[in-house]
Amino acid sequence: MLGVDQNMRPTTPIFTWADRRSATHAARLRSAPDAGQLHRETGCPVHSSFWPARLLWLAEAEPAAYAATRFWLSAADYMYFRLFGTVTASTSMASGTGLFDIGRLIWSERAIRAAKLDPAALPDVSDAPCHGLRAEYAERWPQLRDVPWFPAKGDGACSNIGAGCADDGRMAFMLGTSGSMRIVWEAGKAAIADPGQWCYRVDRRRFAGGMALSEGGNAVAWARKSLLLGAPAEIEANVVAMPPDGHGLTVLPFFLGARSPDWIDGRTAVFAGITAATSPLDMYRAVLESVAIRFALLKRRLDAARPGQRRVVATGAAFLQSSAWPQIVADCLGEEIMLSGVSEGSLRGAAILALEELGCIASIGALESPITAVVNPDAEAHAIYAKAMERHKRLDEQMISMNVV
Repeated sequence: MLGVDQNMRPTTPIFTWADRRSATHAARLRSAPDAGQLHRETGCPVHSSFWPARLLWLAEAEPAAYAATRFWLSAADYMYFRLFGTVTASTSMASGTGLFDIGRLIWSERAIRAAKLDPAALPDVSDAPCHGLRAEYAERWPQLRDVPWFPAKGDGACSNIGAGCADDGRMAFMLGTSGSMRIVWEAGKAAIADPGQWCYRVDRRRFAGGMALSEGGNAVAWARKSLLLGAPAEIEANVVAMPPDGHGLTVLPFFLGARSPDWIDGRTAVFAGITAATSPLDMYRAVLESVAIRFALLKRRLDAARPGQRRVVATGAAFLQSSAWPQIVADCLGEEIMLSGVSEGSLRGAAILALEELGCIASIGALESPITAVVNPDAEAHAIYAKAMERHKRLDEQMISMNVV
């Protein structure tokens, strides 16, 4: 999110989902009587990741910038304006703000009131392509001067489609900087059966929903940097040789706070069980396992909220480049995972959606998506991780009950 003034000059920096400075304002919104209805209407749990809390915080923290802002846009919307001079947001991008009614396909009056926002500060919502770049870009890229440019769609939704998870039969397991489990389906209305679930729009026909983790590759990056373990290849070889849950540690990997399922701002990482015998490599393996355990817990809830048989397709550079993590995840889930052969799923998904819009393919499911390998779970390891999962849950519940975040 960023603000622009009446001359379309930025009034703020770009704020990412990981900016947690509006946590206090999110907590106030969460305590409101209609917080549940706000979630069901917008598909976005009340949290600092989304715009309502951030706008309330900005109005207090940066009143001059807030007052000078004419429009609140995504970075993609701002780029679209720079290219075409059009102030619009796609249905997909609007649905990720926490301000959009994903059922009625209009900005949510309830969310706008909660954010104390002037509705005129939001862009029009349109999925129509633009033709004809502004002069400076038409001169720079003459071959692209008159081709249709579609508005941006959400990264997660595009990643699903690019990896071949374009319907309810496949779940995308994405582990990059952060992590998520997502399903894409076509329906007339949203179905949010779990308070930990988010639900966005792919387009006016389809939804993308699931659960999101703030923890992922960022946790691994922290561990590599902080534990001084050496070269990544050497670390991976050592971790592969270690037994499942053989370190005696329980880790809550909230290095960037927590999202699904509780959406509690301000969570911090916890290492429990450290002794004089604990090695840095033990801590590193425990971090990998803790993220896998978080995913296994989320999948249980997603399967309960949206029953059905579906295969799991794994994407994300941090995950696919690891020799240890895929087996750990398969063992924690207790089911096979297919490793996607698509290196840039979001880019491929955006291209597939454009091809469908242009009539070049019949549907987004018409193209095969490569799978490089299938990782099967080890039954003994799964039984070990089932016990570790219960230990993880108990520690998590204790920390929440003590309000230690």
